[in-house]
Amino acid sequence: MSRIYHKKEQSCKKQRKQEAGGRQRTGVLLWRAPLLLAAAALFSAAALGGCQKPAGQAEQPAPAAESEIAGGDPAAESTLDEQAAEASREAAEQESREAAEELARQQELYEYVSGPDIGVTQPYLDGASLTLAGSADGGQNLSCLLQTEDGAVIVVDGGREADAGHLTQLIQERGGKVDVWLLTHPHNDHVGALTEILNEDPVPVEIGKIYYHFLDREVYEQGENQGRMADYDNLMTAFEKIDAEKLCTPLYPGQQIETAGARITVLNEPFSCEASTFNNSSVGYRIEMGGKRILFLGDMGYEAGDNLLAVCSAEELKADVVQMSHHGQAGVSREVYEVIAPEVCLWPTPQWLWDNELDGVPAAGPYATLEVRAWMKDLGVKQNLTIRNGDETLR
Repeated sequence: MSRIYHKKEQSCKKQRKQEAGGRQRTGVLLWRAPLLLAAAALFSAAALGGCQKPAGQAEQPAPAAESEIAGGDPAAESTLDEQAAEASREAAEQESREAAEELARQQELYEYVSGPDIGVTQPYLDGASLTLAGSADGGQNLSCLLQTEDGAVIVVDGGREADAGHLTQLIQERGGKVDVWLLTHPHNDHVGALTEILNEDPVPVEIGKIYYHFLDREVYEQGENQGRMADYDNLMTAFEKIDAEKLCTPLYPGQQIETAGARITVLNEPFSCEASTFNNSSVGYRIEMGGKRILFLGDMGYEAGDNLLAVCSAEELKADVVQMSHHGQAGVSREVYEVIAPEVCLWPTPQWLWDNELDGVPAAGPYATLEVRAWMKDLGVKQNLTIRNGDETLR
């Protein structure tokens, strides 16, 4: 997902959005309370004046005008204005204090997570390799190439259109053929490169099978899609240019995909959720190769992560290596990572996101990456691969 869209997706749990909205509404009501009381008095007077008096009851005076309720006293009206202004100032000061506290918390997290990794013993994958491919222009993406000890090539997602050239080069360096191409969900920063490659004539690499399972188009269209239906549509159009037998869909939980030197397990069907519909529809894959388990989560959010815990056992989720969901922030909960219990984390996360930067200043941005990094440090992760400096390879 591009950086501009990423900022629009900070809240991954609808309950959190509702709680935040409740706090905001409460603040508005507090400073408006005096005005609301006056309005209530007006409404009550008007309502009484509009009712027919019971028989024998004395005639009630006409409801007073707003200026009369204030007593026609400019000083009283001024007092209401001053109270509202004071409440507004207090709210602004509270917001400023909270922002300062959050900045201090982020800086503390930054200090906690800084420093070198412990590292894992090499070779780690017993003759196999995993390359987390960097971004062509500093944006976030997910492009991962795995090669088994027997030479089979697996690609997970592939990144954005701008990454197509570099991805093609990496595939050609590994023999020019992708045996298995796995897609997590149809967002451009995950499938844009594949879309671009399929639109080339001739297609510059050989592709064996493409595995994917997306929600129906109508579900994405009706959900929270961030105006990115074109990501889905462009990929579907590109799929029309290749043999249908190469497209493997739908998938089902527990499905086994075999290739030379690796076994791939599909963990879930796409989860349908109104919030962040594309991201939460991500399909998870567990790849076993080189004596290790490698787990890919795509861009699952809290909702999809909770669903994953519900549909998979702890044993099914246990892995040595995990791809950090949603580029390492606003993804699945800490509980999901606790169950996975990885030694190595794959962060498809550029520098600005890795350190939660704002205008080049670490720990000053709006992202939750530092908090998630702290989770993983607490869980004893030994090594972190990121795309901050381009490609990173684990062997």
